[in-house]
Amino acid sequence: GVMMKAKEHFNDTADHYEEQIEKIIPYADHFFGIALDCIPPGNLSVLELGSGTGYVTERILRRNPGARVTCIDMTPEMLAVARGKPKLDGVSFIEGDFRDVWPDEQFDLVITTLCLHHLPDRDRATVIRRIHTTLNKGGRFINGDIFRPESEWEETLSRNRWRRYMVEHGLPPGDAEGMIEMRRKNYQYIDTFRGYRQKLFNAGFQRIFCPYICHFTGVFVAAG
Repeated sequence: GVMMKAKEHFNDTADHYEEQIEKIIPYADHFFGIALDCIPPGNLSVLELGSGTGYVTERILRRNPGARVTCIDMTPEMLAVARGKPKLDGVSFIEGDFRDVWPDEQFDLVITTLCLHHLPDRDRATVIRRIHTTLNKGGRFINGDIFRPESEWEETLSRNRWRRYMVEHGLPPGDAEGMIEMRRKNYQYIDTFRGYRQKLFNAGFQRIFCPYICHFTGVFVAAG
């Protein structure tokens, strides 16, 4: 269902995914910047889930050149773009659905962006528990994602603003409507900020920080 939709959507756009992202995610520089800012310094071992074309992977390595990064993604076309980037030479890529494939090691950092909202609720809870057990002591989990406000009124305001943002940033109006339609279809799967925080807590994360919320995008950092 939704994962196939995501697959089709991303296969078509693998080549120009990165130029689209700035038009689709409001204030993308803040959104990604704040997620990246929460990465501790040093030569960390990093697991990135749903790494796509390596858009965030490149930025992780720019910040932490000594990081050892493992990426999991289910879309071959996206991975092909990432593998073709000279800057990502040292990265380990795993092709598959991270609900089924998972590296057999512990990590200092798990990071994912714009990914977990595609999962059904129960799968998301399971993945978050797995992330908790895969982190080294003192490790950190960062998720920049799309959420659902608590009320229809907030959602309407957010959608109207999102539509304006996308069109103002050069996305054709039809594509902007397509994005809104995709959100409408996925809506039942998307966590509220409160629901997501609860999942982190249930998975065993004691420290949960949300440094960024802008309408329905948000960044969460969780530890221990």
